[in-house]
Amino acid sequence: MSIDDPQHDKSGKPTLPLVRLNLALPFIEELDRLCLNGDVVLGKHGLTRSSVQDPNLFVSVNIVHSILEDAAAAANNPYFGVHVGENLDFTAWAPLTDAAQRAATLADFLTRFILAASEEASSARHCLEIQGAYTFFRERRISKPDITPSQNDAFTAAYVLNILQNAVGQEWDPKEVLLLVCTPAALPAGYRGVQVAGGDNLGMTIRFPSHWLVHTIDHSGYLPSAAGSTEKRRPPESFLDALRQSIAPHLGKSELTVDFVVQLCSLSRQALQRRLKANGTTLSQEISRLKKQRAIDDLTQTEKPVADIGEALGFNSPASFTRAFKTWTGLSPRDYRKANKTHVI
Repeated sequence: MSIDDPQHDKSGKPTLPLVRLNLALPFIEELDRLCLNGDVVLGKHGLTRSSVQDPNLFVSVNIVHSILEDAAAAANNPYFGVHVGENLDFTAWAPLTDAAQRAATLADFLTRFILAASEEASSARHCLEIQGAYTFFRERRISKPDITPSQNDAFTAAYVLNILQNAVGQEWDPKEVLLLVCTPAALPAGYRGVQVAGGDNLGMTIRFPSHWLVHTIDHSGYLPSAAGSTEKRRPPESFLDALRQSIAPHLGKSELTVDFVVQLCSLSRQALQRRLKANGTTLSQEISRLKKQRAIDDLTQTEKPVADIGEALGFNSPASFTRAFKTWTGLSPRDYRKANKTHVI
């Protein structure tokens, strides 16, 4: 028996490996608690505090992996992912919120988590495989990551083992648990007494006794979070939507080239060109489309100076921004703002 969350677009092809950026927020908040500057870690990737707090911003999973590794380096703690995972507030972290508040049994908890995780990322699929006496919880990535995601896998292992141990209570037997992660050294020696072995970069696996699945969940340890729920966008379901969301945070970069985008999307140059051609577009057309829409939004919905809007979109002068905008709309930015300005409260 297997429960999983396949991540494919409507054409049946795997989507780009994206993840909701604010899933990395626990790492940044832990740096804050340690009086370290999480904004510096975000800044290395062209991101801000408001970016990581945006519940609707999806980025390449490689960016998130790098943020987690950089956070561990900033904390000077090779077990930082474990520390964050063990202290994770299940009721405030989106993939676990529903399970923490509603699951009846461990099986129900993990199933709800798997379903919720599919709403948070297209970069990996999770599954629960019941094979006789043992059950396997797996997280498998849709593509090989650019860096070894040591902290990501240690973080996942820590909070899943926390779920298991809390659910089974006195029946917890670490000798019955096998953990496969890409970097065993990212966990303390003898971690929780479980068996730890090296896996690959494509994901992690936890094996545990199947009879644990029927244990009921004690919700007393999972108090509802004070944070209110908000309507959130799902991961993009088409290649173009995924590509646009990957590129959008980087529109101001001067190096927004084909080489940058293929690295961002974990695609080869040939694969990117092939998929763009299949969708009847080019990379330059997509970048121009995004810049045009961002410019229109800023001109009509904000009071930002025209020069600042152009600079934020990577134009090296107001004149070059004006020329591009006239090509897009037939009007200068100022004339377009006058004709289309909405009231800003």
